[in-house]
Amino acid sequence: MTEGMWSLPQPDAYFTLWASVGIAIMLIVSTLLGFFSRKKADSFEHFLVGHRDIGPVVTGLALGATWLSGWATLGMMGITYTVGWAGMWFAGIWTIFGIVPCFFMTGRVMQRYSRKFGAKTVPDALGLRFESKIVQSLAGLVMIFFMLLYAVGQFKAGATCWYAVTGMDPLPCLILSAVIVFIYMIVGGYTGTQWSLAVQGAVLGIACFLLGIAALALVGGPAALNTRLALQDPKLLNLVRYDLPGVGNTHLFSRLSGVVSTFFIFLTMAVGFPHNVARFLGMRQLTKKDFTIITLMVFLVAGPPIFLNAITGLCSRALFGKQLMNIAPWKGDLAAPYLAMTSGKPLTAIYITGVFAAALSTLSGMVMVMAGNLSRDIIQIWHPEIPQKNLLSLTKLAIGIFILIPFWWAFRKPPELLAIFMGYAAIGLGGIFIFCTAVSFYWKRATATGAICCLIYGVLATLLGGIATAKGKIGMGTLEYIVLVGCGFFYFVGSLLTKPVSTARLKELFS
Repeated sequence: MTEGMWSLPQPDAYFTLWASVGIAIMLIVSTLLGFFSRKKADSFEHFLVGHRDIGPVVTGLALGATWLSGWATLGMMGITYTVGWAGMWFAGIWTIFGIVPCFFMTGRVMQRYSRKFGAKTVPDALGLRFESKIVQSLAGLVMIFFMLLYAVGQFKAGATCWYAVTGMDPLPCLILSAVIVFIYMIVGGYTGTQWSLAVQGAVLGIACFLLGIAALALVGGPAALNTRLALQDPKLLNLVRYDLPGVGNTHLFSRLSGVVSTFFIFLTMAVGFPHNVARFLGMRQLTKKDFTIITLMVFLVAGPPIFLNAITGLCSRALFGKQLMNIAPWKGDLAAPYLAMTSGKPLTAIYITGVFAAALSTLSGMVMVMAGNLSRDIIQIWHPEIPQKNLLSLTKLAIGIFILIPFWWAFRKPPELLAIFMGYAAIGLGGIFIFCTAVSFYWKRATATGAICCLIYGVLATLLGGIATAKGKIGMGTLEYIVLVGCGFFYFVGSLLTKPVSTARLKELFS
């Protein structure tokens, strides 16, 4: 081991006990919230959106929870640990620039569509906007496809932490977590899930903040951090790593074009992410005071904690060197768990609980969206004669299926670097829905044809471009431009070449 490097902490029975207690408390609270909310999930509509009476504090914390996910509480530390300061661009430096426009632009309109027109899902709102069942169903399918990819990362986040802290096989712990998520979702529906997300958002925000402060204390402060990094490799201090390849995943850190693309990735995925926007479907009518409160809640969860997360990864690299790169398949994603263990058992318990809270909150938010997409936007929209009771049962069954698929995938072939894997899904979802939702809610000339062209192109471009990126043919930042610019081109051209909805309908939608 290199002189000055700390040895990796070793898991023991006490670490396992502390971690188990923290996770158990969080899961029990989430389950109880689900049962307390069961009366508000007694019909198909109420199961999907509750009674549209949720306040700004719960909404703001829930939005922060679904936005951050296992990517923020684990994956972003792996990025800065692996490449140094240059990883900051993709490790969340732009996060507030994206999430704030989400609730001021898309969220506001989504809440109005829910209250005024009865929208129950994001594709439902698009179907109303374009008066098109095809748009609604296609949007639902596209969301399911990308969210399944994104959900895989949540299971890897939980598995990585559990392995680091206990040294044990993560499978039993993750099975239990998946079962708990399934229980509180099918019992409490949207309302129970939203309240659970709010609690989980508060936990993960506190955990990341405390870990970041502890990380700086362990390394000796900012100056000592940079000194330690420079002794390992001066390139770790560079804000752009020109020594890394300008193609493939490293493009985001190694070229200015890749660095700039990270701004657009964060902007589009925050504003356009359907599972973020869906947080507003069950909210009460918004006031100016509500917006102030939501802004505060999101900032507390996604402001200082996000920046400190990236610092945590750097501190882990400064203390442990490259030791983690030899531990497959977890590698750099172990940066934060091992640093938490070095900080002591209480902080370890808080941190691992925060990671599970982040992973399970995003997972449950996405699963609820996917289940609603299937039952409401793909089945009910074409077969309205199906009884509401049957649709409710189908939605609950879909929740189980959409938990099982990413769970199986994560253990068959876990992604090597969490943030990069989830980045592909973020590029696709953000590039498509920034236009289909955010722009469509403000541009009257948008048409169903433009939305359909955007949806189809976005999926194909992400799939084919993702293959080219993985093979080192293009850079990941280039993929962002290909998806975003192409989606915009097909969306606007397709809309301008076709006729919009009637004037009377536009007046109703935009009034």
